[in-house]
Amino acid sequence: MDATELEPTSGSAPRSSLSAFTSRVMAVDVACFRFLASLSVPKSVSLPLVVMVRIGDGYIWGVIALSLWLALPFAEVKAIVAHCALAIAVSLCIYFPIKFGMKRPRPYDNGMDVTPLVPPLDKYSFPSGHTMNNLAVGLTLAYHLPRFALPAMFFPVAMGLLRILFGVHYLSDILGGTLLGAVAFFIAKAVFPSFHL
Repeated sequence: MDATELEPTSGSAPRSSLSAFTSRVMAVDVACFRFLASLSVPKSVSLPLVVMVRIGDGYIWGVIALSLWLALPFAEVKAIVAHCALAIAVSLCIYFPIKFGMKRPRPYDNGMDVTPLVPPLDKYSFPSGHTMNNLAVGLTLAYHLPRFALPAMFFPVAMGLLRILFGVHYLSDILGGTLLGAVAFFIAKAVFPSFHL
């Protein structure tokens, strides 16, 4: 036997490590998803939470922009809104290649016995665009208005976690969206001063 036949194929070890890692992540995802799916949440609780999650589709930012316009000087509102728009643009530039490159099925398309309680905005699961985009905006608001930092960062992540409960995401989708939303914020923060608004 040739000695080279005993050597592992080049690249097989990294592929094996990646496969083992993704298997562990999926196991945690499924365990978390099944635990949340097993919870008996009364409609008196779930319906308000569904409304909150639907507000996270983007409607909340219109309300916040109007509130800022009423409370702050126009020049300051203009800068904050422009910065938030840049953060969303950067977030989407990261989001679409990953989302449609990975094409991770949503739980209800991946053998999980669940009926989604909120409508997904697209077909695939990773990363959570709601968490990613909302956090990019939330961190931008927190940067300009530090007194609102806690709710601005808490609600995007909380709404993302509720989307696990409502059947459209896994835990790693939310964690990935959180990380990428923060990356989008920092990129936008670095670029924004060059706009000279």
